[in-house]
Amino acid sequence: MNTVARKDARYQIWEVHCSRDGQKTFLKNLDIKGSIIINKETQSCMELLVEGLRALQVEKLFKERNISYEVKLSDSASFPGNPALDRRSTARPISSGRVRSPIKQRELDWKDFYPLHVIYQFMSVLETTYPSTCTVSVIGKTAEGRDIRMLKISNSDADNTGVWVDGATHAREWISTSVVTYIADHLARNFTNMSANFTNKDWYFVPVVNPDGYSYTHTTDRLWRKNRARFGNCITGVDINRNFGFYWGRGGTDHMSSDPNHINYRGVEAFSERETTAIKDIILYSGTPFKIFLTFHAYSEAIAFPWCHTAEPCPDYVNLLEGGTAMAKAIFETSGRMYKVGNFKDIMYYASGTSIDWSYGTARIPYSYLVELRSKQDKFLLHKDEIQVCCKEILSGVKALVEFADKTNCLNCNVNAKKLRQ
Repeated sequence: MNTVARKDARYQIWEVHCSRDGQKTFLKNLDIKGSIIINKETQSCMELLVEGLRALQVEKLFKERNISYEVKLSDSASFPGNPALDRRSTARPISSGRVRSPIKQRELDWKDFYPLHVIYQFMSVLETTYPSTCTVSVIGKTAEGRDIRMLKISNSDADNTGVWVDGATHAREWISTSVVTYIADHLARNFTNMSANFTNKDWYFVPVVNPDGYSYTHTTDRLWRKNRARFGNCITGVDINRNFGFYWGRGGTDHMSSDPNHINYRGVEAFSERETTAIKDIILYSGTPFKIFLTFHAYSEAIAFPWCHTAEPCPDYVNLLEGGTAMAKAIFETSGRMYKVGNFKDIMYYASGTSIDWSYGTARIPYSYLVELRSKQDKFLLHKDEIQVCCKEILSGVKALVEFADKTNCLNCNVNAKKLRQ
């Protein structure tokens, strides 16, 4: 009989015995979705890292498929022999869920991961240093009262199109914030000397879409995914990338979940969350016709485009494939890393209510991509030694995409329309 560790354990190590065909494939799909983390794999066994709060959900899935397992360890966050957690950043958590003012200023150097107040400090420094092109604004407030801050880099030309770049939709994906801030820093410092492909665009950067969840990963639970929304009297969180209004709540349980405790909980209705509403309002009502939408995640090393909710090709499949391929080629030429390219469902899994399906299907942003960053080896716990090389390879990819988009016509293109439908 399986032994389940106590519910309040932060992490558990499970040893799973794969005795039937398809069981390993099932576990790997759960790993891709972020429900578990595969630490080790042998011919007949897998060692998994399971979050304590998700243990009952995973246990139920295993029982339905007659997968046997044994709990080898509880509360493994404090266990020094766990290789995944040993490779965490050296950034020190602060003691409360709220962001505190730093005792001394810290600067981003992309050699480590940093808490929210350092990210926001970085944005303010860019605004102060480059006031003619950089503007920081608060586009929303979270459930716990934190600012959702956006950096805009622009020469204020009224004919510019827009580029949206965001990270940390899922709180534990720290490398996404590193990449977004790195690209923003590069543009801010070099904007006046860059080619028209870059200066003929207004750049919108949101390094941390999910400030509450991101802060929580620095103080309490490193692998927390959702925001910190309440359901009843409990903080269960909503998966922000299942809360957008395009195809929201449709499809099977492999697309999303109506269970507040599930890792892919969609929320009570489309755009129920302050984070998704903030993004929607800026994109639809800023007056800028957006041409590119980039949302960064971790860790599958892939460049995905719509659709997420269906296997049917989107109207601009060929252009999006070619644009993604241009990004992948530039990444490979920079670091030798190979990123998969394809529509989301083909290279990932089904999902509904995602930001790229909404940005493409509703906001009609022709070049909409979800980029899965490093690393397949370290999962969400990317070693800090890989931060800079990851940032550099993605910057090369973004540059290639921008140049590609400016020389290509698109079927879904609506960048000349000033009024977009909701």
